[in-house]
Amino acid sequence: MKLQTHEKKVLSETDNLVAKPLPLETLFHKYGTERSHADNVARNSVQLFDLLAPFHGLDTKYRRLMEISALLHDIGVSTDLKKHHLAGRDILFRHPPLELLESLYPVVAWAAFLHRKKAGEKRIEKLRKTSFAEMPEEIQILTLKVAALLRLADALDYSRLESKLGSSSFENGVVVLKIKGPGATIDAERMSKKEDLWDLLFKTKLEFRPESKNRIKQGNQRTESNKGIKEQNQTKESKNRTKIIEISD
Repeated sequence: MKLQTHEKKVLSETDNLVAKPLPLETLFHKYGTERSHADNVARNSVQLFDLLAPFHGLDTKYRRLMEISALLHDIGVSTDLKKHHLAGRDILFRHPPLELLESLYPVVAWAAFLHRKKAGEKRIEKLRKTSFAEMPEEIQILTLKVAALLRLADALDYSRLESKLGSSSFENGVVVLKIKGPGATIDAERMSKKEDLWDLLFKTKLEFRPESKNRIKQGNQRTESNKGIKEQNQTKESKNRTKIIEISD
């Protein structure tokens, strides 16, 4: 998989940018961020950060970094919709969020770049031939982990139908995450597709399932069962009333 010409151009242009940090609210206003999606992805990202902490191993001090990366992941949409991951990366190198430490500025930019398209071994190999490789190794690892979680958090809101994390379990070495909401099936499938970077970094596999319809069926069955019990009781009461009438007669 070759880097496209535009992508190569962006990578080279961002190498020498002079950062001019801006507050989050200024960035939202300046670049017309879709706040509902950004907020949903931010919510999803911190929930995934907390839930999967035993596996990704990131310190809790990076929780805010995770949230800010999620809030800004689509900042390039108004500039270039089709290549917004590239535009967003460029924007965030030029205007990193003021709320973060300077050492973490590149993490947000690269996370925006990696949130879209496939992120398997070939893409990461290409990435290591860019200025990404000039960052300290611990920042490279941090960036990839943040991006892996961001990809999942973004996928969870793919349908824009307010899907959320439900219950979770650990089954045969696999973390099973239930997805709830009217778009659960769509978003669970999308999360599976965007799990590639997670799989590259971690041995623990993830599985995404829409919240079981069996619960609904069981609920309906219980309702029908309750109806049946009520009908039986009403029939018994009717028979008893009949007997009472016959005896009184």
